[in-house]
Amino acid sequence: MILNRGVPKEISAVKLQKWFKSLDERDKNRITRYTSGADTTSQIAFVTDLISRANADENYSVALIAGELGKTLESGIKEKFDFYNEYIEALFFSGDSCGAKDVCLKNIDRIPDVIGYITADGIPETLPCRNRLIDILVGVEKDYDGAQEMLVRFNELKILSDEDLEYRTQSLRIHRLQRTFDSIFTHNVSE
Repeated sequence: MILNRGVPKEISAVKLQKWFKSLDERDKNRITRYTSGADTTSQIAFVTDLISRANADENYSVALIAGELGKTLESGIKEKFDFYNEYIEALFFSGDSCGAKDVCLKNIDRIPDVIGYITADGIPETLPCRNRLIDILVGVEKDYDGAQEMLVRFNELKILSDEDLEYRTQSLRIHRLQRTFDSIFTHNVSE
């Protein structure tokens, strides 16, 4: 027991003491802030909960520390899917759109294996791998055609309804037109 002095009981419960002890004092303090009452049913559940708590607090640097650990943990596909959705949020809001996009695409590839799990109560309104990928394609990369292709793929995967596909397709068209008009107006004013 003396060996685990200073290690939160939740971290000991999931046997992540070695990882915790490898952190510097600053990171240990920051991680400890989110451990009280965290899910200790498994290592990946703990890390996912830790990331979720840090994300809710907009403390993305802590979420990323936990995310790096989570990538190395073994788990079932549902648990890994949930983990990566939380990790996507941390990457996206920390400004790593490239990393977030990569994780989004990997998680979207998992959807056929977890479709019953994620749509048990209907198509989820919030699904980071779906929503953040569109945010990145449109907001960062200005890839409207790629975004449209992904919307169609989401519909085929049954994570976007026909009505939502129509609505979001229309929104993409409007956004693209607005961007075109803005660039024409800006170009004409500057001449």
